[in-house]
Amino acid sequence: MRAFAVARNVAARPALSAYWLAWLATATFFAGFYALLVPLPRYLAVVGLPDWQIGLVLGAFGIASLVGRPLAGTLTDQFGAKPVMLIGAASLGLGALGTPHTASLPLLIALRLLQAIGYVAFTTAGTALIVSLVPPDARASRLAVFGAAANVAISLTPAAVSALLTVAPLEQGFLVAGAFATIGGVLALSLPAARTDSVKRPGVTWFPGEVWLPMLVTALLGAGFAAFFQFAPILGDRRGVPSGVLYTIYGATIIATRVIGGRVLDRVRINRVVAIAAVLMALGHAVLASTDALLLVLLAPVLVATGGGLFHPALIAHHAALLPETPGKASAAFYVAFDLGIGLGSWLLGAMLQWAGVPGLYWSAAVLASGALLLGPRLRERV
Repeated sequence: MRAFAVARNVAARPALSAYWLAWLATATFFAGFYALLVPLPRYLAVVGLPDWQIGLVLGAFGIASLVGRPLAGTLTDQFGAKPVMLIGAASLGLGALGTPHTASLPLLIALRLLQAIGYVAFTTAGTALIVSLVPPDARASRLAVFGAAANVAISLTPAAVSALLTVAPLEQGFLVAGAFATIGGVLALSLPAARTDSVKRPGVTWFPGEVWLPMLVTALLGAGFAAFFQFAPILGDRRGVPSGVLYTIYGATIIATRVIGGRVLDRVRINRVVAIAAVLMALGHAVLASTDALLLVLLAPVLVATGGGLFHPALIAHHAALLPETPGKASAAFYVAFDLGIGLGSWLLGAMLQWAGVPGLYWSAAVLASGALLLGPRLRERV
């Protein structure tokens, strides 16, 4: 028995090493992705786009998610995570570096779509890799820690880019994004090349009916998340709060939630996790809609981040349990819903910003998050 345990531990070391390498590559990639948060909305405003067109550009990656996620999931299941992650890093880098060279709305949308393709490919493949590396009974907790890679990036990068842009031209923010995307791709080169699923699957197929309800719940929570993720720079400018501070508070809170709360996610029913997350997100948005008091505005990212840190890994693990033979497709199903929630939510929220200002935007976000609370009890338990 002792020899068996030793052999099992030795065999687990390559998977653990790949796990942390994937974590580092993902953190670096997301540093590039989040480096765009501060300069992109400002650049769109500087070149003269009205609020609704800013929302249109920011939300354009929902289109890429709808088309690209099923393809990325299928390619990951067939050829492994590594090549898909490399495509993602290259696409994000090109989309970031090209943006400050145009003021054309169609070209800006096209470049945002290129950034989105990068995000779609890298995150679908990276998440599928983690699903394949860890046992099901520890999946949600390990996904929670893996997701902290993105949260470390969001807690540090926007604030650093904000500081940089006080002494450097706006275009430098896009250069930083391209550089980090490139480094993330270089790190991904050392990841395992093996397929996440040894059985080759036929072409791209849509998602089976058992994941439609969790996808809808994910989309509603993603739309609520978009209110902070996409519009925090505008919120900060109009409320007199540095957006970097908001992102740092959000990042620190969600990291703590993932590391501490992630330990119990595998033992809590999915409907309870969704209920808690939806209530916290709706409360955070209601605070932003109803007051400009500094302390309360700074409390809102704590509420939104705590909700996000709970629902994100729990719903990924739920999708993976429903589609155990195809981790790429399970990852794609979650992220199609999440990104469509962000993309379509950004369009809706951008229109509400134009029509009813910041209060209208965040009351709408609170309503969307509350929709997940109503649907959550219908989610069936993970198997």
